[in-house]
Amino acid sequence: MHRILLHAGLAVALALAASAATAAGGSARGPVAGLDNAAAVNIAGRQRMLSQRMVKAYLMLGQDIAAEDARRTLRESIDRFESQLAVLKTYIPTAGVEQALVTLETAWSQCRPLLAAPPSKAGAGELYDANETLQRAAHRATLAYERVTDAPIDHLVNLAGRQRMLSQRMAKFYLYRTWGIYDIPADMELHLSHAHFTAVLNQIEASPHASAAVRERLARLRREWEPYEELLLAGKRPAEMRRDAARVAALSEQVLAGIEQLVALILASAGAGGSGAR
Repeated sequence: MHRILLHAGLAVALALAASAATAAGGSARGPVAGLDNAAAVNIAGRQRMLSQRMVKAYLMLGQDIAAEDARRTLRESIDRFESQLAVLKTYIPTAGVEQALVTLETAWSQCRPLLAAPPSKAGAGELYDANETLQRAAHRATLAYERVTDAPIDHLVNLAGRQRMLSQRMAKFYLYRTWGIYDIPADMELHLSHAHFTAVLNQIEASPHASAAVRERLARLRREWEPYEELLLAGKRPAEMRRDAARVAALSEQVLAGIEQLVALILASAGAGGSGAR
């Protein structure tokens, strides 16, 4: 499966912020060196995605679907979620952000033990609600960072970053269906996430803040999205869907990689790390 592509500037910001956290021994109000608000919106937005990607991998592992890839993805996603949470805690510019991060950490403490346990149908059932709570908490944290500036670029980073989450969310609910768990609500959520994904593609394309490079990457993303969309909406019964499950998982990673590139271009259009073009 494709690895998530990180913007080089963001990778530097992560390292600098992690170092700052170690030196400070805790959280800090105000910007940390190398981490501006657009970058914080991006990192918080990626937490939304990881919340869904971890459960996708858990469901794959439990059903023995591309098991080695699933095991690696689950481990890497858990590690990244925790490291990014530590980075976010080094940049707490408002009381709203502080409260959102407390809520996110609490939701994570409840979800992590379920993800770390050997995958089972019973565990997947428990994860269904706990994971939704985690995703909502990550979304609230992303919005809290966006509200710090209400800058157009921060909103666009949030909007594009949410597509990462939806790319994984659709695969997650597909895999709930293939395991015969919460089949009807999972099918409803899959179609709702699909509708949101397609609507936001149009919204980004229409944004006056989208550069020519962003629009070009968006056109490529639409082409990458087509085969994934086709499989997701094939309308098969759960037993039939399982035959396409490995392909769905692989395509979800390909689309995710394309969205990461899109977000990186949006950040680049605002200057290094997203600090310019307010």
